[in-house]
Amino acid sequence: MYPRSVLLALLAALTPSCKAVDCGPGTTERNGSCVSSSATVSAARCGPFTELHGDMCIPMFPPATCDPATTTPDTDLGTGVTTCIGTGAAGCSAKLACPVGTGGKQTICGQLYDFETGAPLAQAGASGAPCGTCATTGPCALGIKAYDAGVFAQSGGASGALATGPVYIDDCGRFRISDVSQPGPPGAIALGVDDIAQPGVMGLASPAGVAIPAVANGASKDVEAFFVKPATIPGWSGTSLASGIFGLVYHSKLAGTELAAGVTVTRNGGTDAAHTLYFGSTAASRTTLDSNAHVTGANGTAFYNITNPALTDMYSGTGGLPGGCTWDSHAAVALPGLVFIQTFRPTGTSCTP
Repeated sequence: MYPRSVLLALLAALTPSCKAVDCGPGTTERNGSCVSSSATVSAARCGPFTELHGDMCIPMFPPATCDPATTTPDTDLGTGVTTCIGTGAAGCSAKLACPVGTGGKQTICGQLYDFETGAPLAQAGASGAPCGTCATTGPCALGIKAYDAGVFAQSGGASGALATGPVYIDDCGRFRISDVSQPGPPGAIALGVDDIAQPGVMGLASPAGVAIPAVANGASKDVEAFFVKPATIPGWSGTSLASGIFGLVYHSKLAGTELAAGVTVTRNGGTDAAHTLYFGSTAASRTTLDSNAHVTGANGTAFYNITNPALTDMYSGTGGLPGGCTWDSHAAVALPGLVFIQTFRPTGTSCTP
């Protein structure tokens, strides 16, 4: 290799130079500019609408901005991609913008569901219009409040309300709670759903709750909150609203509403058939429990009669998933007069998205 290197050097020295740029040591001329001689870059590395600057590809145009008069920016925290979501009433199939919270606060967005049927709770003929006042049926008759889950549990539901910005609900049952202040340990926010005109167990809805993780300067999307009709509860033989009811809903995929059959409830890693109740294997609605059922059926749902109200007890599940997947886990308590419903999803790299 040494003689070849010498020969190449001699040839270079004998070749007439036409360079208009004289580059210093450690640099070389490329397209009329001096760049690092160790850089191994080419324009082929740059994607569409980007250009090479030194050894980096940068956007050719400034980042897109959303029109504040007609759209709201919605940023995916995983990819960093921002989508402009229209603010007009575009029907129940349209996505509701859920911008990240700022100043250490959190945005929470999701859909209200009828717990009995599992269907989205929407007013007949819903168009996506924001709720007004004086509604007596449907999602617009309901209110949603945010609580510090730890304080709420320890106080028996008497305190723990968190300061929030505006609460948006539309006739499709979609909701958005802006500027939710962050809770203390263990870092969970509880959403309470009840009717506005007559809150409590005798009104349009029986008080229901769901807990979600706190995410400062973040957004929690696709949260499921539930409307529980008081008339549904008497069919849950073996549970007691006076003691508090804990429901578990298992979803078979990382996202979406598909439900998981064949799941056994676990508490602190172990099963407990004496305190767990299931629906029939083919039951789509959540009206009648089946004392002969020992795993979740078509509606992916079970109840657990909590006897130890410690918030440190962790609930999860076993079964109903492919190999390599496990169920996530959540803490739960039973509070008198409250139906607490927690959703569970698979975790693991081999789980179905």
